[in-house]
Amino acid sequence: MKNNFFASKLFTILASIFFAVILFFNASSVALRNQGNSTTGEVYATTISNVPIELKYNTDEYFASGYNNTANVYLTSYNRVQINTEENPDSRNFYLVVDLSNAREGTVTMPVRIQQLPNGINAQIEPTTLTVRLEKKASAEFNVTPVIEEAQLPEGFKVNDINLSQEKVKVTAGETSIKQIHAIQAALPSDAYLNDDYSGTVTLHAVDADGKLLPAQINPATVQMKVSVEKPSKTVPVHVKKTGKLDQSLSDIKTSLSHKTVTISGEQSALDKVDSVDATVNISGVTQKETVNVDIQAAGVSVKPSQVEVTLTPVKK
Repeated sequence: MKNNFFASKLFTILASIFFAVILFFNASSVALRNQGNSTTGEVYATTISNVPIELKYNTDEYFASGYNNTANVYLTSYNRVQINTEENPDSRNFYLVVDLSNAREGTVTMPVRIQQLPNGINAQIEPTTLTVRLEKKASAEFNVTPVIEEAQLPEGFKVNDINLSQEKVKVTAGETSIKQIHAIQAALPSDAYLNDDYSGTVTLHAVDADGKLLPAQINPATVQMKVSVEKPSKTVPVHVKKTGKLDQSLSDIKTSLSHKTVTISGEQSALDKVDSVDATVNISGVTQKETVNVDIQAAGVSVKPSQVEVTLTPVKK
């Protein structure tokens, strides 16, 4: 009877169900262990540009210059989650380093190493080496020189005054480089156009006698610059311009101005186009003497005063 059961159709069905359950749980366990990995064997890859390079050297004794402080890193992995993590600078584990701890004064070339790269990720670095110039460290104090290009001033404009929040700064560089510093420049940003007074933050740069940038640490690295400009100007007459309908009880409305002339300022080409300005006043409904304030405007120039008083005196028929 026992032998007949193992040979029966019922036993075969029960055994099939048992092995199917075993295979299901085994597959589920493998899937959980591989969660986040590519189940198809696909390799994920990415190139991360401009990854910062950390230099390790004796910063008390030496000053490093003449090197590119970033590299490109090519990553590959079967794990897409890991690749995404390393792509994001905020969640990244790895970093690049060049060890110059045993280097001496002069120009040295050392390999770029990757540190703390997670298991399961392969990396290639470009470039693989970094050439650095090491000099004995030196410091000195320099005056700050403001710089404004001629093209940044409109036609006829003049710089009245330049004020810097810091007139002297401390500069640290190599012994050779610091001797080549001709000036510490506070250059007005290239996109600034002085058609009016300027106030803003300006980055400082060390330059040699030819205006070439030199490697240096400047403290502070920025200053506040204020520039006042003098605009071309001239005096022009003010004409009253009446608009609207004269009341039927009046034969006229006489006008008088608080300012018969105003000063206009701006680029010379705009000034040349303006010989007078209008004070436009609406006389509709005016039957008694009154004084109104009228704004004065002219194309391409500023006007001072920008408002005048016009006194309206009705003349009865």
